[in-house]
Amino acid sequence: MLRNLINISACAFLLGMVACSKETAGITEEGNPVADNTQYKYDLWNGANGSARVNMGDGVTGYWYVESSPVLGRSSITFPVSVEEDDSPDAMESVVSYCGGVCGTVELGEGSDVSAGVGIALVEKDTAIDVSGWDGLCVSYESELSMKGLLGYKDGDAEASAEDMPSVNFEKTTKGSVAARCAKWAEFQNGSSAEVAKKVTSLIFKFMGKSKESGFFNIKGVSSYKHGIVKIDSLEQDSCLWNAAPKDDGDSLITGYDGLEGGSWYEFNDQEEGGLSSLEWDVLPSKYMSVSVWVADVVKSKGGLSATVNLQKNNNEEAFAGIGLQIIGYDEESEDFYPKPRDVSAWGGLCVTYMSEMDARLVLVADSAHEASATLPMSTSPIEKCLTWEEMSAQEVAKNASLIEFELRSLVDTTAGLSVIAVGKYSPTGTCKIDVSKVTLFPVNE
Repeated sequence: MLRNLINISACAFLLGMVACSKETAGITEEGNPVADNTQYKYDLWNGANGSARVNMGDGVTGYWYVESSPVLGRSSITFPVSVEEDDSPDAMESVVSYCGGVCGTVELGEGSDVSAGVGIALVEKDTAIDVSGWDGLCVSYESELSMKGLLGYKDGDAEASAEDMPSVNFEKTTKGSVAARCAKWAEFQNGSSAEVAKKVTSLIFKFMGKSKESGFFNIKGVSSYKHGIVKIDSLEQDSCLWNAAPKDDGDSLITGYDGLEGGSWYEFNDQEEGGLSSLEWDVLPSKYMSVSVWVADVVKSKGGLSATVNLQKNNNEEAFAGIGLQIIGYDEESEDFYPKPRDVSAWGGLCVTYMSEMDARLVLVADSAHEASATLPMSTSPIEKCLTWEEMSAQEVAKNASLIEFELRSLVDTTAGLSVIAVGKYSPTGTCKIDVSKVTLFPVNE
């Protein structure tokens, strides 16, 4: 497959308005994603209400507590206000009231596997609850450390060890920025999460990092996957990786990964395999001295990376061509572009906004021998499609992913328009909010 880099770094793809850095890559700064006066609806718990009690459904109540497992070592959590030194259901009430959530600063101890955590336990001791009907879990949070969500349960008469609990990873955020993440039970690792969900005794949130590392966190709300996090219009959190037609100027951003610089866009076709397929751009790159300025003009004029895809199979059975994105692949020192694999399992999947005059393929690529894909149905107007890794059969590929591709294929020679408008991590309620008026629709063929 012939891949031609459009040679535009993630940072240069900010329409000339924002320069990428290790601090800005991926997450909007200064708390912008969540305004103080914005209201969000959670079906289990909303920290803004000031209560440490959690609605677990079916008349069952849970409450927040501080995890004190001996495996946590000498790690600790410092809260901004005093916490009652008992295990009553209201012990964390003062923290929730002060923080509008459960917040604190984690100080990790010494060792190779250190963590500290908080959790939600059932008020009625020695009981379990069936939460399989939730379909999964949604959390709104900020955390300077990586966070892991675990399903606590009993194995016989004893509590299961943390190593045996089904778990899902939540990526760290930038201080002051709130992220929303939803995961189906099937996305939880370790054991059978679907079975464990029928006998849950607690929900645990562990904060992890390097020995002696510290970081602030604030868990703002918790919902079932089925309910989701409602009204998140201004929560264009770290889940929106790139947006060519944002509702607010300055929000167009492509992310790096774990504080690294972002990757690069490229086009690809079948010419190395003997085909004659190609992409035509209305804004010709040859007229520009700077590729970044060219891409900025494409986005400005089209509201997306929009091209005409000419599929010509020549002597092959099938023709293909498309647009791709290196998830991470820019070396600051050498200024070289190359794909580097990363574990993106925690993304949960992808949400993509696009237009295509024929069915397209959304492809997650690890290497030339390992990829996973799903169909993006034809749409001549902007449409957002959200797919979990499970729906793409991409659970393994996501652990070592390097590329995201939008591909058109055909058994006959044909021409079709393709426009990539936004790319984000998975969310059942969608990720990137676009201004449709900024998107140029395909011309109508008479």
